[in-house]
Amino acid sequence: MKAVLSRRTVGALCASVASLVVTGAASAASFNTTMNTLIDNGANAGGFTVGDKRYSDFTFSSSGGGPVAASAVDVSVVSSDNDNHYQLRFTFSRDPLDATAGQTTDVVIGYRIDVLGQQLMNRVGLGFSSTVAGTTGGDAATVIETIRRPDGQAVSPAFPGQNTVLLTVANDGTGGLPDNDSNSLLVTPTGSLIFQKDILVSSRPGGGNVTVSTVDNFVDQVPEPASATLLCLGGGLLLARRRRA
Repeated sequence: MKAVLSRRTVGALCASVASLVVTGAASAASFNTTMNTLIDNGANAGGFTVGDKRYSDFTFSSSGGGPVAASAVDVSVVSSDNDNHYQLRFTFSRDPLDATAGQTTDVVIGYRIDVLGQQLMNRVGLGFSSTVAGTTGGDAATVIETIRRPDGQAVSPAFPGQNTVLLTVANDGTGGLPDNDSNSLLVTPTGSLIFQKDILVSSRPGGGNVTVSTVDNFVDQVPEPASATLLCLGGGLLLARRRRA
């Protein structure tokens, strides 16, 4: 009877802990600022930390027909899934990143992400929100993201030997090029990555309005073993020892 009760107790305990783990997965940490604070002599020029991720070495430039001011670019980071998923977002709302007929505007953003804990990054993603309006082709919004490791090692098992890889997203409206608003890549598990995003909006003479409103970076990491699993294994071992005794 004691053994049966012990099994029930362990089962109930595992279910209870699993419930707590699910609840914890909904928790999130966040950080919000503007790009001008992250570069030069800004208040956050030394970088910032969210969860176990350190974001640093930010660079910013904008050129073309409608350059964007760094102070008008909102920067936010949100972690989710028990700090195993991180979203870094650049928002162009107060000074739109757009191009009207015959205009081209470019924004280049660079930064570095370092893991402060033991879990390693194993996937990166790129996404954006854009519109190409009032055109019959020839106008486009694109983001080309360059990813590399500071140690010079290969970035992804899909590209052996390459220490730099690219992710791209694009929207040319009714044009003939394939459109995609997100892309992702498995990376060789690593604690540090360096990113550079080249964001371009271009409208041909007589074309329509091209706008990029947000650009996202996603980073996933290898999760640590769930504490619930360890606790249940411990309970099972204890039960086995009691039965042998």
